Amino acid sequence: MTLNRNMIYTSFLYLFLLNSHLFFSLNNNQTMLLYSVIVWLILVIYFKTTKKDTLTKSTSSIKKIAWWGVVGLLLSFMVQWGFLFITNMISPSLNLNTDISGQSTYLFLLVSILFNPIMEELVFRFSFVNWIGQKLPIWVGIVVSSLIFMLMHTSGNLMIYFGLGIVFSYIYKKSGSILTSILVHMVMNGIVLWLN
Repeated sequence: MTLNRNMIYTSFLYLFLLNSHLFFSLNNNQTMLLYSVIVWLILVIYFKTTKKDTLTKSTSSIKKIAWWGVVGLLLSFMVQWGFLFITNMISPSLNLNTDISGQSTYLFLLVSILFNPIMEELVFRFSFVNWIGQKLPIWVGIVVSSLIFMLMHTSGNLMIYFGLGIVFSYIYKKSGSILTSILVHMVMNGIVLWLN
C-alpha cells in the first residue's frame, strides 16, 4: 500500500473514532470494541504500507530503540514541565490541570495507555510526518504533524501537546522505528495517569 493511501485510510479511521459519538450511542463494552477494531485496522494498514522513503529503517536495533526510548521519555517530561513552568510564569492564575479523577475506569486506562498511543503515533508520526516529508522537508512534516496533534488535544496546555509531537517525531526519526515513539507515548501516559 502506498503512503498516500495509508494517509487517507488512517486519517479517516482516526477521525471516525473521534466523532463516533455523533453516529452511535455506545456503552463501555461497545466503545472498547470500536477502539479495538480501529486500532487493529490501523495496524493492518501500517504493516501493509511500504516503508520506502519513510523514517522507518529496517536496521533499527533493540538497543537503539531502548536508548532513544529513554531519551524520549526524559525529553517528554522536560517539555511538559518546561511549558507548565512558562505558563505559570505568564499567567499564574490559569488552571491547566485536567481533572481525571472520575476517569479511573479500566476502559479509560486501556484507551489512554494502549490504544491512543498506538493510533496517534501511527497516524501523526508515521502517516502525517512521512506523507508531508515526501513532498516537503521532513521538519515541515514534523511541525505540521505536531500542530495537528496539538489541535486534537483540546484539554490542558496546547503547547505541551505541540512539544510532545515534536519529541515523538524526533525519537521516531532518530531511532528509525515507530515502535520507539509508541512505547514512549504509552509509558508517558501511564506515568502521567499514575501521578494524577
